[in-house]
Amino acid sequence: MKREEFVIAKNPMQRKARNSFLLGMLLMLIITGAIIAFLIVQLTNMKKEEKELEASYVTVYTLNKDVDSGDEVTEADFTMTQVTNATAPTDYLTPSDLGSSMIAKISMTKGTVLSKEMIYVDETVTGNDVRKEEYNMFILPSDLVTGDYIDVRLLLPSGTNYIVVSKKRVEIPVISGIDSTDTISIELSEDEIDMISNAIVDAFKINGAKLYVNKYTEPGIQEASIPTYPVNYEVLELINGNPNLLEEARTALWNRYNATDSSGNQTQASQRTEVIDATINADPEQAQTNLEANMEESTTSSVTTRQEYLEGLSVQANTTTTTTN
Repeated sequence: MKREEFVIAKNPMQRKARNSFLLGMLLMLIITGAIIAFLIVQLTNMKKEEKELEASYVTVYTLNKDVDSGDEVTEADFTMTQVTNATAPTDYLTPSDLGSSMIAKISMTKGTVLSKEMIYVDETVTGNDVRKEEYNMFILPSDLVTGDYIDVRLLLPSGTNYIVVSKKRVEIPVISGIDSTDTISIELSEDEIDMISNAIVDAFKINGAKLYVNKYTEPGIQEASIPTYPVNYEVLELINGNPNLLEEARTALWNRYNATDSSGNQTQASQRTEVIDATINADPEQAQTNLEANMEESTTSSVTTRQEYLEGLSVQANTTTTTTN
């Protein structure tokens, strides 16, 4: 009897304690699970946000100096930077867009994010016949500087104006620290050298003729002019038989010379005969005299320029030696 009373008296308490313990454990597990689930969700969201943040940034090229239209741009002139997708141009420049020769199409300031529309990548390989030629008989613009792009033109007294060669980058020799006032260097192919030589002779023979250069205002975006100058037939044959010329160049020049208008007339051939040759042949003796005098003047100018250049080098060397000592 005593044992039964004891069991009856104890069981309700034990049951209540046990139930309270189990309930507490259950609540603890639920709370812990909720906390863990919350942390997992937060961690997942953070990783997602990080990925989205990373995806919102792109690597672009920005200029580290100002450049003008037509300037050559090298990899040393820009820096890789990360910007948001919202601020990057849709056609931003990537490593695969870079080339060995890059030209600025427009003028840009330091910090500009480069796009494909701003840079011209020249994939043209310099031909074996390209040489740097120096001339001192052209009339030059007063503001011409190294890096400008020019056309060489022949203007006749009649007002006829021919493009001899087009879109050439200029280098101006520096003599004793000063840019030459009458001499420029340009890179030319073999046929272009022959065409300029022919144009020089024509300009020297014809009184009042002017061989001059004019500048491109936006060389990065302006296409090269199409040459219109008609060489004489002897020079054309010389070019056509020149083994140093590429076949495409010979063919292009020959086709241009023999091209016809809507009436079937040879445009450049007739221009050569009816305009240039006719002017020269009107007074051949005077033309020859003019040629000899102008050639002599050009040669004298070249010798003088060369002498000044060498004297400038000598002065510079002596100054360096004195400073070192």
